[in-house]
Amino acid sequence: MAKKPILTDDELDGGLPPRAATPPPLPGASSGATRPLDAPAAETTGSATRMVNDPAADDAAPPPPPPPAAQQQGRDASGHARPKTRIHGYGNAARADDAPSEEGAPMVQPVVGWLVVTSGPGRGAAVGLSAGMNGVGRGPENSAQVDFGDDTISREAHAFVTYDNETRLFHLSHGGKTNLVRLNNAPVLAVETLSHGDTIRIGATGLRFVALCGPDFDWADA
Repeated sequence: MAKKPILTDDELDGGLPPRAATPPPLPGASSGATRPLDAPAAETTGSATRMVNDPAADDAAPPPPPPPAAQQQGRDASGHARPKTRIHGYGNAARADDAPSEEGAPMVQPVVGWLVVTSGPGRGAAVGLSAGMNGVGRGPENSAQVDFGDDTISREAHAFVTYDNETRLFHLSHGGKTNLVRLNNAPVLAVETLSHGDTIRIGATGLRFVALCGPDFDWADA
């Protein structure tokens, strides 16, 4: 119940109008000094804060897109594998993929003849021969690689087939291995002249020599 105001003598005599009773404070109203509307709110310390929706944050610029992935070696910008080109000769001796010509294209050693497997593992296969000395063996370092499953052939040069482009003659020599090299069924103990159609036998493999170059043709004439 509100307290009645105490009237003064002047108010009792009717000289002054009675004073209005002071209204009680509203619930939740704080007493004391008031803060101007434009004054900044006091900082809150020691209390947790909660983020609210900020309209200005919605208008912020989106994050930049991630940088494009680095292009993989051997692939184009779309990620597809680039086609590889290679010029093939007639065997290991006729390929020179890592030797570019003046125009920038890989150079190919001209083939001067072939060794064709006629018996043993790899029957029907052929390897090319180039000018100069051609090592015949199972290892990839040989110009004439005959690696078809005959383990009696050495990985290193078991024999050599040589073409001399000045005399236009072929020669056959052994590589100093235990298994003998045979030319037309005779053992090769020294350098022998090799003619078109001759047969060579190394281990269990029989080879037929097919000449391309010779007295009637040489790449120097082409």
